[in-house]
Amino acid sequence: MSKRVKSLITAELQTKFKGADAVVVVDYIGIDAKQTGIIRAGLRTKKVKMTVVRNALAAKALEGAGLKGARDLLKGTNAVCYGGESIVDVVKEIVEQAKKVDKLKIKGSIVEGKILNDKDTTALSKLPNKKELQGMIVGQILGPGRKLAGQIKGPGGKLAGQVKAVIEKAEKAAPAAA
Repeated sequence: MSKRVKSLITAELQTKFKGADAVVVVDYIGIDAKQTGIIRAGLRTKKVKMTVVRNALAAKALEGAGLKGARDLLKGTNAVCYGGESIVDVVKEIVEQAKKVDKLKIKGSIVEGKILNDKDTTALSKLPNKKELQGMIVGQILGPGRKLAGQIKGPGGKLAGQVKAVIEKAEKAAPAAA
């Protein structure tokens, strides 16, 4: 490949990786085209992309996109996975695909400038994703308010029930006296 072609490919990859705050590097050696298609289809459902590229070009593109330290992960046959709502979604989907295809192995990831090994990257799949975390935070915020409303409503409801009982008792007694 000429320098011109390499620089064009690197620039294209850099624009792809620019929006990614994290990437996962996987080893796909020994996976046939049919299985690769199945893996890519599964990843697409989560809006995750998998790019197979030469290590030197991928390292330059990732460095240019702000994901430093990629050279340490890019050894051997690799594919770079990126996209999705969050890195947790990407890792969860790759772990699911790895269960179906034994030869798909996670090598590691780059998350917020830190290089994670395969075990740490796999551990990310057990964490809640961005939407789940937001839901948990909203629940925590609403919890005390819900509790306070229940505490206010409880005595007020009892008092209202007692007032209603007194009114009903007075109404029953009034027609009999008249």
